[in-house]
Amino acid sequence: MLDFRITLEARNPGRRCLRQYRVEAGTDLFGVWVVEINYGRIGAAGRSRCFVVRDQEEARLLARRILRRRAGAPRRIGVPYRIRELIDPAGWAELGGNSR
Repeated sequence: MLDFRITLEARNPGRRCLRQYRVEAGTDLFGVWVVEINYGRIGAAGRSRCFVVRDQEEARLLARRILRRRAGAPRRIGVPYRIRELIDPAGWAELGGNSR
């Protein structure tokens, strides 16, 4: 069951920066909480990482930590991430200053 999904994109062709980042969290068929991240260049296969966590609160904290790191993108890669998709019924993202 999917409880949270956010897809972010950072695009700046002048700097050759075309990146995508997706975070998904939810339970698997056995009720175990899983946080999966997919990232890489837009149009390429990219990479994927999967984290098994104890409970919903740990999944929420991990997702927020990942999003805080993405919020520092302008400083690191020179272009901010923009939200392309958001499924967040429980308000996990707390986007604040992030652009939609």
